[in-house]
Amino acid sequence: MKLPENDEQYLESENPKATGSPWVLVLLLVLLSLILVGLVYWYYLATEVTVADPVPGRPTAEMNQEPETTNAVSEVESFGAMSTSDEITTIEADLESTNLDNLDAELMQIEAELQAVTD
Repeated sequence: MKLPENDEQYLESENPKATGSPWVLVLLLVLLSLILVGLVYWYYLATEVTVADPVPGRPTAEMNQEPETTNAVSEVESFGAMSTSDEITTIEADLESTNLDNLDAELMQIEAELQAVTD
């Protein structure tokens, strides 16, 4: 490979002294570093999973600030005694054993309590 013969023009065009300030380069590097750190921090915040305390589905007696009656406890326990079969005769037997006699009285009591709260 042959080198160009007019090396002087190439040598003259090169300036050994830099025309720009080195502070501009340092400032750009710092600025790019800050942007990169900001993006990493933003990604960390976006992917962070917050752990919340589980809220119980049914309030406890302490949360209600009222004791549960023995009637309510026995009714809940009786629901667990129902059959898991899908036969018509067992479903009918479960329906027969379900006590809905005092359902209207309980609904009236709940309605009265709600009226007392809203008034």
